[in-house]
Amino acid sequence: MRNAPLDAATLEACISAAVAAPSFFNTQPWLYRLDPEAVAFEVRAVPERSLRQADPVARALHLSVGASVFNLRVAVAHFGWSPVVRLLPRPEDAGLLATVRLTGVRTGPTGGHRADLYPAIWHRHSSRFPFSENPLPSHVLVELAEAAHAEGASLVLPESAETTFICCD
Repeated sequence: MRNAPLDAATLEACISAAVAAPSFFNTQPWLYRLDPEAVAFEVRAVPERSLRQADPVARALHLSVGASVFNLRVAVAHFGWSPVVRLLPRPEDAGLLATVRLTGVRTGPTGGHRADLYPAIWHRHSSRFPFSENPLPSHVLVELAEAAHAEGASLVLPESAETTFICCD
């Protein structure tokens, strides 16, 4: 059952949550469009906002868009809707990375979505401090792997060579 109508305030809150997601150098390489007939958001890549020198294969762009879609799902669930995500819904339209349709159907108390994370969205902030070289505790790695699995993904930790930042010539 929906807790909030799909009004302008709810739409604004959902999009605000989506754009609060982290992105590579805060480029926000996404664009959201509401399809009112389908009650769905179209999520598009905006390549001109990406940093092609630092991200030549658009990996960071896709990770940023994924974080934004995750925040949107959390916000949609917070407002009582159940988000149905379809990745790459039109192969002929490579810029359309996902659609997020809002339904009232739930499969459990939270519909499998983490509405409880909604308040945490507003506490995220960027940090320019270097990462610690201390390894993550094993229980944290287990939790991250479980969270990835719950999302239909698997956690693969990068090798040190993959984490070296190489910038412009």
